[in-house]
Amino acid sequence: MPEKDVSELIEYARRLHGHVGPYLVVGLKMGLAAKNALGISDQETVHMDAAVYVPLHPPESCMLDGIQVSTTCTVGNQRLQFSSAETIHGFFSSHVRTKAVKITLAKALIDQLTQRTQQDKLDEQFAWEVAEMPETQLFNIILE
Repeated sequence: MPEKDVSELIEYARRLHGHVGPYLVVGLKMGLAAKNALGISDQETVHMDAAVYVPLHPPESCMLDGIQVSTTCTVGNQRLQFSSAETIHGFFSSHVRTKAVKITLAKALIDQLTQRTQQDKLDEQFAWEVAEMPETQLFNIILE
């Protein structure tokens, strides 16, 4: 089981999004990885921006809701920008830290998501497995 705060965030994301799926959890964990890489506390997320590139259709676009939950960058506050792209990646920046980070999905995760999609097994059980994976298994993180 993932650590308590991640579990609580996932349950909050469930209420916002309507269900728990792997892409929702990937987005949530991408936002957490960005905060960690930028050294941003929960209180400092108001100084954070996100630009996310993702296919703009479910299930991939579900990542956007996960990012909103974990970063407080939302469409409404205009700190989350998104564009259609075949390759999923995100740029996150901090106004107070004057740092930026690029996050892409690790090849192993892309392979797992592709395989699960082909098997029609993008289910909640797999989402919780993703929740337990360390960010080093999920992402390539590059400070810019």
